[in-house]
Amino acid sequence: MMIYSIRKGVNFMLLLLRMEYGYTALSAASSVWAFLNQYKYVLIPAALILILLISVRYRIARKKRKDQMFVPPVTDIIGSESEQLDELNKELATFGFKYEPYQDIFLSLMYCWQRDFGYCRLYDEATAPFSMIIDCEPIRFEYAGKKWMIEFWKGQYGMTTGGEVGIYYTTGNDLKIKGIFNGTFYYCVNDEDRINMSFALRKNGNLLFTRNGYHWWLTGFKLGEFSDPEELAMDIMLDLYDRAMVSAFVDALRKTGYRENEYSVHGSRVYVHFEKPHSSQPITRTFFTEHFMQLNNESLCRAYARLTEEYTDTLDKLALVRQESPAMYNQILNMGKPKGVYNAYSSIKNYIKEPSTNGKE
Repeated sequence: MMIYSIRKGVNFMLLLLRMEYGYTALSAASSVWAFLNQYKYVLIPAALILILLISVRYRIARKKRKDQMFVPPVTDIIGSESEQLDELNKELATFGFKYEPYQDIFLSLMYCWQRDFGYCRLYDEATAPFSMIIDCEPIRFEYAGKKWMIEFWKGQYGMTTGGEVGIYYTTGNDLKIKGIFNGTFYYCVNDEDRINMSFALRKNGNLLFTRNGYHWWLTGFKLGEFSDPEELAMDIMLDLYDRAMVSAFVDALRKTGYRENEYSVHGSRVYVHFEKPHSSQPITRTFFTEHFMQLNNESLCRAYARLTEEYTDTLDKLALVRQESPAMYNQILNMGKPKGVYNAYSSIKNYIKEPSTNGKE
């Protein structure tokens, strides 16, 4: 009986202790909540600032670790810069181009394979299906017993942003091939008929690069640069043969739609500002073609940028792409106007009567 009474007393004391501690804990929680509620406008910003400081410190530490990582130039492994440039240009020569490191651009060779294919409207029609979303501006005129065409191009050529100026002529009759082509086929001018020309390509007013030379096809292409054609403008200079040629060309400019504020004449030189094309564009460049091809072009440019982000030199970048993504490297080599654009030549070559007399390198 006594043991039972003692046990009962102990249980009663434990109950009192639980009640006391429970009340104390509840009281403490209430005090904390009251404190937080009273100073919430101070504590919440302080907590956010603390989180921000921790985040910034983490990012700085991460960037410092990344900056301390040494990424060796690819040229340290595969050869000197001059050796790498020579190797690249040997590869590019088979595609009709070379790389110029001074402006970090690619340009067409004087005696490239494209020179044997002349030019006609069918080639412009083939550009959009081959991921070239470009403005085409052919200026056609007659001079010295020949039909001439000087054409300007600018826009996105696959993975490159670029511009071109080409000069062509013919004495042949227009082709009339039922179901294939009705129009003029032009030859690339011979060496003695080349002209001195130059152009500056700008994007949203900012200079991308310049080109000049005594040429028949002056070009420039910037790898990894993505642009819509309307973002680009070309300022072109053509040093023509004489006043008669200048007069014929300027008349053709006016008929195409150029106004006096878009060109000027100084002696035998004609300066043209090419921004918005005045001639009809290829029918293959539809809204859907342009939209989907440009999505693909932009995606490829971004993939190239991600793959080569650790390098600044284009030669190093291309060496890396060649190792890591052969498919992308092959696409880069097929820059400008690839052979697919000239497939139409096989359909019309048997109708062309006038032989080409272009020189060889």
